[in-house]
Amino acid sequence: MTHCVFKQGGRCRSSVLGVSALALLTASGAAQALDLDASISGAITQDISMNLDNPASSNSALEGNHRNRLSMVRTTLHLDIDAETDWAKFVTKSRVVREASTRYMRRLEDAGANAGDEDSLREYYNETELREAYVDLYPTRNTDVRLGKQQVAWGETDFFQGTDLVHGFDFRWRSFLEPANEELRKPVIMANVTQHFPSLDGSLQVLVRPGLDRRTDIGNSYDLEGGRWANTPNKGVDLTTLVPYNYEHDQGDYQDVTGGLRWEGFAGGIGYSLAYLHTFAADPVVSPAWNPYRSDDTRGPWGETIHPTVDVFGATANGYAGWGDFIWSTEVAYIKDQPYNFGSVENASAENEAAAALGLAGFEGIETKDVVRTMVRMDKDLRGLGRLFNADRPAFFSVQVFDTWITSFDSDDELVELVGFGQQSREHSTLVTSILGLSYLNGRVNPELVLGFDTSYGGGFAVPSIAFEYGDSLRFKLEADLFWGGDDVGSRSLFGYFEDNNQLFARARYQF
Repeated sequence: MTHCVFKQGGRCRSSVLGVSALALLTASGAAQALDLDASISGAITQDISMNLDNPASSNSALEGNHRNRLSMVRTTLHLDIDAETDWAKFVTKSRVVREASTRYMRRLEDAGANAGDEDSLREYYNETELREAYVDLYPTRNTDVRLGKQQVAWGETDFFQGTDLVHGFDFRWRSFLEPANEELRKPVIMANVTQHFPSLDGSLQVLVRPGLDRRTDIGNSYDLEGGRWANTPNKGVDLTTLVPYNYEHDQGDYQDVTGGLRWEGFAGGIGYSLAYLHTFAADPVVSPAWNPYRSDDTRGPWGETIHPTVDVFGATANGYAGWGDFIWSTEVAYIKDQPYNFGSVENASAENEAAAALGLAGFEGIETKDVVRTMVRMDKDLRGLGRLFNADRPAFFSVQVFDTWITSFDSDDELVELVGFGQQSREHSTLVTSILGLSYLNGRVNPELVLGFDTSYGGGFAVPSIAFEYGDSLRFKLEADLFWGGDDVGSRSLFGYFEDNNQLFARARYQF
C-alpha cells in the first residue's frame, strides 16, 4: 500500500520531511518492540553545477547563450537505519532527491527534453526511493545470507564496468563523473549467499535475482530524454519519443531471473576471483522498427530501446609488487553475445532512409559479438612528489588501462559505438585513466587531478578538484569537469559526446 504524504498536480508526492519522519518513527517503534540495537545515520548534500560552455544542440529551440548558467541545483537526503539482534541484522538505506528548476533546465524542457513523459524535467531528476532494504542472517559459522534489495560490487575497475555488471548504473543526472559508485548503482532484490571455506582460504558467493524489481532497475540509464547530460548535440531532444524503452522484450525482460556465482580466494600472496554472471547488457541498444531484433514489432515509430541478456565470465587478481613498491590489480571479462547496433549512413538500406537522412548511424539492426574486456591498474605512493609539493604524506598515484576487444571483428559489419552516432567500432578500444592526489593539513585539504584519454578514437577528460574536511560532519568539494573530443569530432566518439559540456561543480555535505 502506498500512502500519500501530500498531493501535487493530482499526483501522489512524498516530501523529504515526511519520508524522514516516517522512517524515524518506524525505526524507533521496531527497535523498542523487538529489543533491537539500532542506529541512524545519514547526510544532507547540496550539489551545484554551472555550464562553462554553451552546450551544442541540433534543436533550434535551444538557441542562445547558455554559458555560465546553472545546469544543476540538487539537494539529496540520505537516511540509513541499522538494527541488530543476536541472530540477524536489518538495514535500510533511503534517498530523497529534489532539484530546483533552473533557467537552463526550463529552456531544455521548453525545447523538448522529456517530451515523452507527462512529468516535468525537474521530476525526471527527482526521486524518493528506498534504495536498500535487506536482512543479514548467519545460519552457520561460515555461512552469510543477505536477503532483500541490495548492492553487490564485483571487479577491480574504476570509471568503467568490467565484471561489475550485477547492477545497472544511473548516469542520467551526472554521467560518469560521480566517484561514488554506490550512488549510481541501481540496487535490486536478490538472495545473496556466501559460504566461507577457511581451509581453502576462500569463499563462494551465489546471487539469485528473482525478477521482482521495477522495469527501470535493469541496465544502465543514460540521459536519452534530452536533459543536461544528453549526448552532444541531443540536448532538448527526447529520443525516447522515437525509440521508447521496452523492458519486456523477449531477449531481455526485467522479470527474467538473473544471477551468478563467484569464487574469491587468496593464494601465494595474491587475491583472486573467478565469476560467472547471467545479466542484462549494461548499455542499451535500439531494435529498429524496420528490422526488429528477434521480435515481430517495436513500440516506437523508429524502434525501441532494449537490454538483451548476456553471459559474463570473469576473473580478477590483485597483489603487492615489492620490487616497485606498488599495488597492482587486473580484471578480465568475457562477455558472450554482447549486442551492438550496426549500419553506416553511406550504406543505408531503403527501409532506413529516415534515419540516414538525418545522419543517424546504427539503425540497420542489432548484431551480437563476443567481447573481452581487460583492465590493468597500478596504485603507488610517490614520496618524492609529496615532498616536492610540501604535502603531509606521499602523493597518491593510480593509472588504469582498460581495453575492449571485439572478437571475430569484421569492419564490414559496420558496428557503431553508440546508435545514432557515426563512430564505427574498432577491434580494440583502449582507455587510459589516472589519478594524482595530495593531502594537506592532516588530511583536511585534498587536491586531486583525474585524467582520461581515449587512445583509440581520440579525446579525453580532465577533472581537477579540491576537497575540504571540517571535523566529522562537514565536507566541501570544488571541481571542474573538462572534456575534449577527438580529431573527428563529428564522429561523436566517447568524449565527443561531451563536446561543449564543460562544467564547474560544487558540493557541500553535512554527515550525521
